Amino acid sequence: MHAMTYLSEKNLVVTMRYSKYFTSALFAVLMMPGYEGARADGIYHDETRAYIGLQWILADTDGAMPNFVLGLRQSRTRTDNRVTGGDLSLAFSLDTFKPDAIRISYLEGKCNFIGQYGLGYSMKKQASLFFVGLVGPYSKVFAEIDSGKNPAAGLELNTQDCAGKVVG
Repeated sequence: MHAMTYLSEKNLVVTMRYSKYFTSALFAVLMMPGYEGARADGIYHDETRAYIGLQWILADTDGAMPNFVLGLRQSRTRTDNRVTGGDLSLAFSLDTFKPDAIRISYLEGKCNFIGQYGLGYSMKKQASLFFVGLVGPYSKVFAEIDSGKNPAAGLELNTQDCAGKVVG
């Protein structure tokens, strides 16, 4: 019981200590207009959107403290609802407020069920990452392995809605 109380107090202190940074980042991302473009013949719809989120890595021994994520997703949706694109994200540890990992991935699928695979680098582990996962509205679930052959699984909740819209 004492460990849980300590963890809760630690989360509260970290949240209070860095709340001005998170509030500023949230405001900037929510106020930033997304870029949207479409071809004149209506064959596809392009979107580029920034997002923020919280990410939990299940192999971490740091407890339940999530990472804060800043991301940018570019997607192209064709009239048959096929979505392709890319995603770039940078995760910061809320425990140390240092960069944790950077990931870049390729996306392909339908709006509510998009597969992703990509590469990254973990500053915390000082190791390369390979990952695969599923992207849905406001979420990502992924499995990764680092260059030391250590597996991990992750869950991310973010502000990114379903990628793409059907055009015309």
